[in-house]
Amino acid sequence: MHQNNIHTNGNKLFSFPKKEKLTSKIIIDRLFKEGESRFKYPFRILFLTGEAHSQNFPQVVISVSKRNFKRAVDRNRIKRLIREAYRLQKTELISLFPEKPSSLAILYTAKEEIQLEELKKKLYLIIKLTQKDNTESK
Repeated sequence: MHQNNIHTNGNKLFSFPKKEKLTSKIIIDRLFKEGESRFKYPFRILFLTGEAHSQNFPQVVISVSKRNFKRAVDRNRIKRLIREAYRLQKTELISLFPEKPSSLAILYTAKEEIQLEELKKKLYLIIKLTQKDNTESK
């Protein structure tokens, strides 16, 4: 059945509200130009840190290439699975960053669809990779 949502300060812990979705074209352009990037199959992660950001969680954009998935139905299904994987473990993922990012882009680069459980593992691994890179460089 459904998991019990734990309420913290009136917000649901496992939610993905509109304020956490990145929609600003200016910020998205900056994210792709100035953001740090990490790659681990099937994801490429771009993130901006060090900015004043009042929210508990970063704003996130999820992208699936039209080149790899011609049909919008397929792209939308993959984005829905990635959103679900992010939503279920977002507190763990964000805690792995040494500095809390203000913006985050999750790009799906595989040419085939991957199941939800595998997506959750891969998403966690790439964020973990980001943590290792930042701690080794200090």
